[in-house]
Amino acid sequence: MNKKTLQKFSLITALIGVFVLAFAYFFFHFVTSEGITFIWHKEVGKPFVANMIGTLAVLFIWTSLTSLIASFVFFKEEK
Repeated sequence: MNKKTLQKFSLITALIGVFVLAFAYFFFHFVTSEGITFIWHKEVGKPFVANMIGTLAVLFIWTSLTSLIASFVFFKEEK
């Protein structure tokens, strides 16, 4: 494993995290007990599931930041 590999991994996990975060926003506002609707709801219909998806997104973003910091701390500059 080298610096460039960790930085690629960081980018990929950041993109996945942003995508999952957008999906969590959709799930929070557009999914109710009756199913999927295209009407924006102020209150969450399925709070536990929306929280679980949001937590997954935060874990992906955290992994991205951790691998980016590790690439700068543990590996020297490549020339």
